Amino acid sequence: MNRRTWYDLLATVSLAVAGVGAIFAAAGAVLQQVISVAAATLCTLVFLVPGLYFLAYARRLNARDLALAHAAAYATARGTLDVNDLATELSVSGEVAAKILRTAVREGHLRGRFDERGRFVVAETPGPGLGGGPP
Repeated sequence: MNRRTWYDLLATVSLAVAGVGAIFAAAGAVLQQVISVAAATLCTLVFLVPGLYFLAYARRLNARDLALAHAAAYATARGTLDVNDLATELSVSGEVAAKILRTAVREGHLRGRFDERGRFVVAETPGPGLGGGPP
C-alpha cells in the first residue's frame, strides 16, 4: 500500500469515530446527560482534528502524484526535454523542474537521465507500467 492509501484509511477511520462521537454527544444532549455530552464531544474533537489533517494530507499526496504524472507525460511526449521547457509548462523555476523530473524518475513515473548539456532524455519504455514483458 502506498502512503496516500494509508492516509486515506486513517482519515476515514478517524472521521468515522468522530462521527460516532458526535452521535453519542447528540444522544447525551437529548437525554440531558451532561457528563456523557462532555465526554463524547471531547472524543469527537480528539478524532476530528487529526482526521481532517489526514484527509488534507492524502489530498496533497494525490495532487503531487498527478503533477508527477503530468510532468512524466510531458517529458515522454517530447523525448528529449530542456528543463526550462518543463519549467515554463509548470510555471516553476528550472531548479524545481529538474527536481520534479528526478522525483518522477525515482518514484517510477518516468525513465530517463540528464545528459551532459542538462537536458532530460527519456529512456525507451518497455511497455505499460514500466515493468516490461508480458503480465
